[in-house]
Amino acid sequence: MPDRPRHFLILIAVLSLLLIGFILPSPASAQEVIDASVEYVYGEQLIFTGVLSSDIPARDVHIAFRTRNGTDTVVDRVEVMPGGELVFVYPLESSRLRAFTTIEYWFNIRLEDGREFFSPMFDFYYADNRFEWQHLAESPFDIYWVEGDLSFAQGVLDVAKEGLDRAQGMMPLDVPSSLRIYVYPTADQIPQTSGVEWVAGHAYPDLGLVVVSIPDGPERRLEMERQIPHELMHVLLYQTTGQGYENLPTWLSDGLATMAQLYPTPEYQVLLENAIENNSLIPITSLCQGFPSHASSAYLSYAEATYFTRYIYRQYGSGGLTAMVDNYANGLDCERGVEVALGISLSNLEEQWLKNSLGAPATNVLDKTDQMMPWSFLLLVVLVIPLVAATGLLLSQRKQAQI
Repeated sequence: MPDRPRHFLILIAVLSLLLIGFILPSPASAQEVIDASVEYVYGEQLIFTGVLSSDIPARDVHIAFRTRNGTDTVVDRVEVMPGGELVFVYPLESSRLRAFTTIEYWFNIRLEDGREFFSPMFDFYYADNRFEWQHLAESPFDIYWVEGDLSFAQGVLDVAKEGLDRAQGMMPLDVPSSLRIYVYPTADQIPQTSGVEWVAGHAYPDLGLVVVSIPDGPERRLEMERQIPHELMHVLLYQTTGQGYENLPTWLSDGLATMAQLYPTPEYQVLLENAIENNSLIPITSLCQGFPSHASSAYLSYAEATYFTRYIYRQYGSGGLTAMVDNYANGLDCERGVEVALGISLSNLEEQWLKNSLGAPATNVLDKTDQMMPWSFLLLVVLVIPLVAATGLLLSQRKQAQI
């Protein structure tokens, strides 16, 4: 008798579970997307596929995808094939989809009975699959290359480590746990993000990734020493400043990157000398928000940024550079960042650089109106003085006539 209440409770629990089983849908009637996958031809097209597992037909299906943590989401209609197969082809020719990023995607399904649901979120890594990449790793670097033997990859790794040491010797910088370097055989093969064809390499600072082009030939090592430390510095600056990296003046970020090169660009000195001689130097204030896209003007911009930043380093040391970077990362504009960090205006700093470092008169850039002074004086001599003399002679003649 004492066990009856316990048996009674167990019976009620079993009946309850059975009742719940009748009320809830069976697994066969659940809606979900299975076997989701992506195939792609880099730079040409993405092919999304999946299977809609549902007892109820779909009225329409949409796909949404974007770069992870991105805000530019693509949404489009998906074709539903017999058997619930989902297929969507997306052309990449004019897409801004970034290479070497993780792409996340999901499906939005509306059924014939009006119900709507979202699939789980899927993802894939969008790499450049046109090549068979080789890999060499030594923390924090991962080297990927296409052509060349292991000795070539080791050379890339050695330059990367030396470039990292040089950058950290200039100023304190944060180093990410992973730094990826992709080495292409030629510049025309690298993914272009800027639309500028003459660029030999670039950095994806937020991804901790560098892309360079190192052609085969006698100058291969010099190209490594020029490109790899340059692009690494951009990554390190981003790691140090975070989102504030976007506020750094271009002359400063690229000036620091060029200073980090193990092999300097010898043409820069010649470009500066010619610009001084031709009075065609670009004001530093014009290099705050970017460089010109035309090759000749861009090279001159790089040259000025490099020598101007180097002058600041020599005059104010690592502390001066660090203070400027911090101020800009915290939101100060191009003028105020220098003034607060170094106690001098940007225009006066530029004037000092021109006079003390290049030996160029400040009027080459800072005050072009001053250049008109000698010509104004000459104009005064040539035109005004003869006019005054002529007026005096005329008055004298009139006076004599009156007499």
